[in-house]
Amino acid sequence: MTDLRVASDTSSFTEWGLRPLVLFAAAYTVMTIVHELAHALTAYALRVPFTLFHFAVNIDRAHGTLNQHAIIGVAGPLVALGIGLLSWGAYTRSQNSRLGLPLLYLVMFGVGTFFGNLISTAFVGDFSRLALTLQLPMAVRYSASVLGVLLLCGLSFLIGTELRRWTPVGVSAAKAMLGMVALPAILGTTIVLLIFLPMTFAFVYARIAESSFWIAAAVGTLVSRKHPTDGRRRLDVGWADIALLLAAVLVVRLMVHGITFAP
Repeated sequence: MTDLRVASDTSSFTEWGLRPLVLFAAAYTVMTIVHELAHALTAYALRVPFTLFHFAVNIDRAHGTLNQHAIIGVAGPLVALGIGLLSWGAYTRSQNSRLGLPLLYLVMFGVGTFFGNLISTAFVGDFSRLALTLQLPMAVRYSASVLGVLLLCGLSFLIGTELRRWTPVGVSAAKAMLGMVALPAILGTTIVLLIFLPMTFAFVYARIAESSFWIAAAVGTLVSRKHPTDGRRRLDVGWADIALLLAAVLVVRLMVHGITFAP
């Protein structure tokens, strides 16, 4: 069995490998909640009936115009993008503090949500409704999907290089990739799926497909180097990390049975 203790640092894997896992699941859950709430609040503002669930918003297609449905659809990805960009701005100013790592995950899941929906432009999803409303030709829609794949891979690679900077001094790139990317992506996604039970198969498939883009983050972690100026960033699990995850779980469970709005 591979020894996960670092050679030149007293930290063990259990001391720095748990926080990324907790924050992965917490940030993923928070961003999913925000995404769906953005859809619901937009529908509420437009007086379009809906039922808000923990993983989707069911819009009453018999009410509202096609344009209103398109606006409701793009609201989720746009809000997620905004949060992701704001998180990146905050991360650049506080990356050496305990707040840095959760902000980095919010960048990935916020901006990544937008790019992921861009991928779906040629198929189904929030941006596909906008494409139908604008009557965009299929060539444009497929181009948008390809662009989304490239942008999401690039974002994931960037996040991987940043995660490398969070590992303790003396941890190899391979161990950093395992502890900061591979295990959180695999186990974190599993935790998220358990949090959101029950759910449709389509939701399960989408979450697994999204996790595959962390392969680019793994590559970014492997090829990047630990910066000597990074110092020793805190990677021990704190009460705030646990509280964030538990609060997100509570909100999800409150949404499970659906919250209906019928003006």
